[in-house]
Amino acid sequence: MKRHLGGACAATLALYLAGALSAQAQTADIKTIVSVGGPPVVLNQNSQLNMAGVFMIGGTTSATVTQNGTNNATGVLQFGGTNSASIGQAGVNNFAYVGQAGQSATSLISQLGAMNAGTVAQFGKSTPRPSSRPVPDARAISPVSTTNGEARCEVADRC
Repeated sequence: MKRHLGGACAATLALYLAGALSAQAQTADIKTIVSVGGPPVVLNQNSQLNMAGVFMIGGTTSATVTQNGTNNATGVLQFGGTNSASIGQAGVNNFAYVGQAGQSATSLISQLGAMNAGTVAQFGKSTPRPSSRPVPDARAISPVSTTNGEARCEVADRC
């Protein structure tokens, strides 16, 4: 995890310097959001330089970040039972990082630009999904061998 955070800091610094060293005056929108058990976070940024940091702790965490600008950088860290993150970026340079820890994690990163970088790190407990079909009774199915050695069942929808 330390390696990802170091890379995130380096990329964010590079985007900041690229924007700061240009000859034109630039607009910047820099946001840091910390949410503990709060509502979903929705953030829209439309400046030349957009930077967002979202840190969330709670049972269910949800973050949506949309950035349209020359340089865009987003970092989302979520710790909860159910985590969801969505990042959309359009610009010349785009960087996104999502770190999630919990029982369920969903992430989406969409980037349109000349230089795009995205990382997703998910840690959590995997729970098996219940089957939508009941398990057939083994006594009701009799396997039939075929010429190529594969086994098929007489009742196809129960195999």
